[in-house]
Amino acid sequence: MALKALVLVRTGKDEEAFELCEQVKKTIPTDEATLQAVTMSLKELGKHSAIVELYENAANQQPKNEEFGNHWFMAMVRNNDFKGQQAAAVKLHRTFKQNKYLFWAIMSLALQGASGNQLSYVLAERMMAKAMEENRLEEVEHMRLYLLILMDQKKSEQALNLLLDTPLGQKSLRDPEVRQINSELLRENKRWDLALAMSQEALETENADDWFHWLAYFEAMDALIEQDGIIANAEKLVANSQKAVLESKVLKRGPFLAELDLDSRLYKIGKRDEKVLLEHIVSYFTRFGSKNCAFEDLQSYISILSSDKAQSLVESLKQTIQPATEKPAKIKNVHKNVNIRKLERFLGLYATFDKKQALATVSELWNEYQEALPLGEDLEKTEMQYGDEFVILASHVMLDLYRQEHQTSFLIQAICLLETALVKSIHNFQIKLVLVRLYAMIGVYTRPFEIYETMDIKQIQFDTILHYFTDRFASLGCVDKLETLLYDGLSIYKSNEVETPEMLVKAYQFGTFSKIQEFIEFRRRLDTSLQHAISRAEILRLDYIHSSFQTKYAVQFFQEQNVSEIAYSDAFITARSDNRDFKVFLNCNAQNKPTAEQTCKPFASTNATWLQVISYILNILSIVSETKEGGRDLSALVAGLKVLLEQEDTKTQITEPEYSLARYVSDLANALVLVKASSDATPFLKSATDILDNQANKVDEFSKETLSWDIFHQLSTCLEAFNYGSLLIEIMNRSLGLTSKDAKRKAAEKAKTDLLMASFIDLQETVKKSMQRIQTIARNGKDLFRVQLQKQICKEISDSEDTLPCLKTHDLQRLMQNHVKAMISSWNLSASQISEEIDRRVQKL
Repeated sequence: MALKALVLVRTGKDEEAFELCEQVKKTIPTDEATLQAVTMSLKELGKHSAIVELYENAANQQPKNEEFGNHWFMAMVRNNDFKGQQAAAVKLHRTFKQNKYLFWAIMSLALQGASGNQLSYVLAERMMAKAMEENRLEEVEHMRLYLLILMDQKKSEQALNLLLDTPLGQKSLRDPEVRQINSELLRENKRWDLALAMSQEALETENADDWFHWLAYFEAMDALIEQDGIIANAEKLVANSQKAVLESKVLKRGPFLAELDLDSRLYKIGKRDEKVLLEHIVSYFTRFGSKNCAFEDLQSYISILSSDKAQSLVESLKQTIQPATEKPAKIKNVHKNVNIRKLERFLGLYATFDKKQALATVSELWNEYQEALPLGEDLEKTEMQYGDEFVILASHVMLDLYRQEHQTSFLIQAICLLETALVKSIHNFQIKLVLVRLYAMIGVYTRPFEIYETMDIKQIQFDTILHYFTDRFASLGCVDKLETLLYDGLSIYKSNEVETPEMLVKAYQFGTFSKIQEFIEFRRRLDTSLQHAISRAEILRLDYIHSSFQTKYAVQFFQEQNVSEIAYSDAFITARSDNRDFKVFLNCNAQNKPTAEQTCKPFASTNATWLQVISYILNILSIVSETKEGGRDLSALVAGLKVLLEQEDTKTQITEPEYSLARYVSDLANALVLVKASSDATPFLKSATDILDNQANKVDEFSKETLSWDIFHQLSTCLEAFNYGSLLIEIMNRSLGLTSKDAKRKAAEKAKTDLLMASFIDLQETVKKSMQRIQTIARNGKDLFRVQLQKQICKEISDSEDTLPCLKTHDLQRLMQNHVKAMISSWNLSASQISEEIDRRVQKL
């Protein structure tokens, strides 16, 4: 039976497999083969609590079997049962007298302390103190565990004394990570002289490139700044370190970056002349300006400069570039130029408000990219061209112009430049991310999904990067393709359930206590992932589109769905961990401006507010579709949504159409609650009617001038309002007894004198008119997005004064025509898919 369960798991029959495992568990097996087979099945099913019971029973049957006891403990590790772990570890220690079980118990107590049980910390500390008295602490990891317990309780002085005054503490200081902990404890305890000396020794005798110790040294220096000679000593350390690395085979950046950090700190307190800082920045750039990290290194030091000094600095940096004839030197000059261009943008020296000047800058960047191309002729396909970032910067300037002028042609030109560069650097993920966002902004989904296929996103990237390819794409009608991506992304959360617990098990087995909290935090962040919650809500929304073309199927859909996972409470939403990586997107914008990532998307990314609003809506629809009372309170849920929509932040965190959609659902749901209570729902029905009418009238017509995500979003959100509203209206029909043609005819007659019935019929008429309006817009969009539009767009761009000279060349003209053709094909697909869904519903009205 155990092996059969494993086969069922591997063939996707999870429920049958779990039933078999439960049957085996009831027999209380103690043979190793059966236990292993059932454990493997339960692990893959994510049923860690069942594994706990399995081995607890086996351990109770054979209390002297150490292996069963170990398995029982590890089963609770997988299940995050810290208290159970402690009990099992104590039992193992009493029975088998091994030190490792004592430390397992102490670690389990420490984890309970980290979860809020302060008494557990006290007990763990006492047990560690006793273990130290009995000389049980033998390894560095034992010391790390003791330090962890003390530091979590903010007992930094005791932790420091433990390190400095015990033999094991001194032995542990050979470990680099422990030395960093020692440095942190010295600074927390304001032992500045010792902190300074320790960092100086590390930098002089171990690694002059160790940035941790440079920062620790300067923090201690800041605290002792009034002491005589402290600045001179710091300058001497920097100078000696620079001399040492200049004489070594590898030139390290650390001492030279430390010089800038020292200058910056002294400049801020009036003890360093700005001229010295500028000279050292130029000197640093001369040595390291050809490294990719030079821009990031210099950002914090140049941000304090005034605009006139910034311009002067850039000119000085340009003078460090010497004419070159050898290829390696030429490549270094390209990298220096790239970094100077980044610094110019960061310092706000690109005057994008002047359209001609901005376009001239883009042309310069493109020319510099072209000049760098011959240097990369021998590069492997997997490598990136040396001048790729010139093109990315050019696209950022074009994006600025689009935001300023609201002309789609600027986005199309930026896309053409990036697509051209991508041909030469097929693995440049930065170009791909910018392209995906620009395509989204103009309402194109086909190309981003093609790019997704080339990205080889895997493992944790599904949680951190997938949002670039899924966020806000639902508005473009690409239901099936988007669902595929979202289901791809769910794999990491399944892996987290199965694989991360095994990392914790290994940490206990090898006694690496210092890593256990990291693994638990990693597991927690994935367990509470905001992206995971957004993906589940999106999948349910997309599935509903398929089922909501007729009301009876819409009701049936929610009757068959388990919406309990789509939680909406403040506690659930607040606990979500946003692990999405927005910083991977190249940003050279000035500090006082939005980042490139923030500006390069159609609207702010979906967030916790968006999730809560959608979750409320889906749960409301689920409750009203119930045939039997499920114990959920509709009126409380409706009131909760109303309160959320009245909060100040809500309106700014979601789009205007999404806010109108939520208000529409809220008013209809409030009306339904009142209808069921035989109360007057007229005000809510009238409000819902006005919202729907207003939303439908705001949907813009497709035209050459309005080619953007916004139009598709307005259209699809209006359709979504119909999908949700039709279900609520149907339930209201049933509550009002309007389930037959005769009943509806009588209601129409009654409407002449009954305000409730009049407003209800008016609502349904508005629904019909709204659908007919967006049906016309969608059909007109289909007619617009044809081959002749390609010629019009390309001609207008080619003839415009605002077109880059490079895009008027024959090769790039042809390239632009191909890309515009692909865009029109995608727009046509979106309009057709949305139009088809609208037609299906209008037919049933």
